[in-house]
Amino acid sequence: MMEDKKKTNEQKHEHIRNYKNELSLLSDEKANEVVGRSLKMYYIIDSLKPSNVFQFKINEYVEAHMFVIDDEVQRFLKKPKPYDDELTVESIYSGMAGIALMYKLFANRTHNRDKTIEAKLIIEKCISILNKNSDSVSYLTGKSGIFVTAAEIYRDLGDIENAKKMIKKVLDLLPLALNKKLPDILLYGRAGYLYSLLLLKKLGWEDPDRDRLIRKVVSAILHNGIKTCEKDKPKKSTLMYKCHNKKYLGAAQGLSGVLQCLLLANTYLTKHELHNIVKPALDYLLTLRYTSGNLPSSMCNDPDHLVQWCQGAPGALHTYALAYNVFLDRKYYDAAVELSDVVWERGLLTKGYGLCHGVSGNSYAFLTLFQLTGKAKYLYRTARFVDWCLTTGRQRKVPDNLYSLFEGVAGVTYALIDMQCPVAANMPGF
Repeated sequence: MMEDKKKTNEQKHEHIRNYKNELSLLSDEKANEVVGRSLKMYYIIDSLKPSNVFQFKINEYVEAHMFVIDDEVQRFLKKPKPYDDELTVESIYSGMAGIALMYKLFANRTHNRDKTIEAKLIIEKCISILNKNSDSVSYLTGKSGIFVTAAEIYRDLGDIENAKKMIKKVLDLLPLALNKKLPDILLYGRAGYLYSLLLLKKLGWEDPDRDRLIRKVVSAILHNGIKTCEKDKPKKSTLMYKCHNKKYLGAAQGLSGVLQCLLLANTYLTKHELHNIVKPALDYLLTLRYTSGNLPSSMCNDPDHLVQWCQGAPGALHTYALAYNVFLDRKYYDAAVELSDVVWERGLLTKGYGLCHGVSGNSYAFLTLFQLTGKAKYLYRTARFVDWCLTTGRQRKVPDNLYSLFEGVAGVTYALIDMQCPVAANMPGF
């Protein structure tokens, strides 16, 4: 009997997915008063820099986290090279490449060249043990993310020759990226590879064939999304994508994540494609929201319980903020605002502090809205969620990859570093 009762309690415990945010219950008038009074505790409004007290708290936690991560890095660097059948992909999402990316951000923000060199050692080890037979090509979980990160690090160190070699390695993945068996999703599909190409362009990649190559990937994503919809009778959307034979809707594995990448690549789409294919898909996605305003994780009548970057309102918010910038359609602005209210109410997750399904990832939703609107309340909400991450003991689930960028302590550290410059901060890989 004792075992049964314990099991029941554990099941109840598991169903509590978020802490109650009492501040979300305030009236608009009271909430504005709180923002006006309290934001200065976190940021100096004129310069948008952290206050001395907030900066001190962030620095303490970053230093403590870096100490733990540095030990893990040293263990990784000292490991002997595995046998050929043990080679792996140390990805941005869950592997050591993500830590290299975090080190690079830290180095850039603190002008610490030594940390850039450490990032270089990590990413070179990742490349040396890379499973060359892997067909994973996306930015977050595949090989292109490792090569793009290496290119960034080499560029920062002034090693242009090796940076160009890494760019070539990304381009060499194109046949795999165009393979019909590859899904189109962001996390480990074609949209994730498109993100890598767009990031290379942002880094200054110049090539006579560049735009043609990017367009090829865009065309494949559009073609597959249209084809999936043609099987629906009656047809409901202009674009839809399947992963594991399921129509997901969220940022990591679903429609909103693919739309995000297509919107980032909007200059490679025709006016017809943007307005008659992408825009109707954005509109359709809005019709699927629960009465709470949250987005379902898939088309399979899932319960309304996921409010995290990978599934639900936080990831979709980024997409609709970007859609507003592309189309200047007020309904996308309104959608982003409505999604942010869902995150504010239910985004203090019991899962923990990570980027993918934790509070630090959810904090980026408010930051995107602050960058879109300039409204102080969204910077305040960002600060409150970041401040939550500075308090220990609220994580009820140990991540599978404890030190990683998207599940573990490296992601929280990345966010803490990034939030010190709210105008330039950006959710990695998105």
